[in-house]
Amino acid sequence: MTLATFLKVNPPKFKGTTDPTEADTWFQAIERALQAQLVPEEQRVEFATYLLTGEASHWWQGARRFLQQGNGPITWGAFQVEFYKKYFPNSARTVKELELLQLKQGTMSVSEYTDKFEELFRFSRMCQGTPGDSEEWKCIKYEGGLRSEILSSVGPMEIRVFSELVNKSRIAEGCVRKVVEAKNDRRESHRREHNQKYPTRGQECKRRGYSQRFPQRRNDLATNRNSQGKGREKQIVAASDVLSCQRCGGHHPNRPCRYGSGLCYNCEKLGHLVRDCPHREDRETARSDFRT
Repeated sequence: MTLATFLKVNPPKFKGTTDPTEADTWFQAIERALQAQLVPEEQRVEFATYLLTGEASHWWQGARRFLQQGNGPITWGAFQVEFYKKYFPNSARTVKELELLQLKQGTMSVSEYTDKFEELFRFSRMCQGTPGDSEEWKCIKYEGGLRSEILSSVGPMEIRVFSELVNKSRIAEGCVRKVVEAKNDRRESHRREHNQKYPTRGQECKRRGYSQRFPQRRNDLATNRNSQGKGREKQIVAASDVLSCQRCGGHHPNRPCRYGSGLCYNCEKLGHLVRDCPHREDRETARSDFRT
């Protein structure tokens, strides 16, 4: 295997980083590429370090001089130890382990929770042992972070195969989602029925064609009242014009006008005015007796 042949698969380069996860991701990717291209063990360090650039390249120059003091070839295992010592120290690994212990599903989907769990688990000390030793602990820890409605479905099964546990958790999540959607549909249907039976004031006014512009309505009513009032005044004035005598200006409907006839307005006889009418005292006396 030549370096030129290996570079044809476009393996990722690494320029250094302060993010331990990014460093681990690169190392895992380059290791898969070396294995896929069947690169011999004695050539892996040469091919991998060729892909280091920038700060990472400067680091390797110093690290290589230190490793070559043993007068032997630098093995892939020795390179891995030095790489993780630089870019993934024990302090960073401890942080990842604590994050794993505190991880909860929360608002994440089962798929999102699983991805985050797997990312943190590979940094834990439990992952460094044999798969059989860590499988049970992995399942127990994964279950403990699930939401209660999903845990209540998968917990009683006591599944201790991680892939099977993840699959059952996804199924339980789908069932929970359907139950929630059914409840929401029933609640929405009940709300619509309630609104149809007991419409709100605004809905009832709208249904009957009432205007909700109350200030405009009040103005219209006031305008109508003013118009009606003015109409009544005109009617009264018109009526007074009809009832007034054109000759004397007085009001004596159904009776002839006595203006200029010489008749007394009180007794309707000739020879005296109303102020000298001898029958006026009789009428005043009659009114007085009637009041008492």
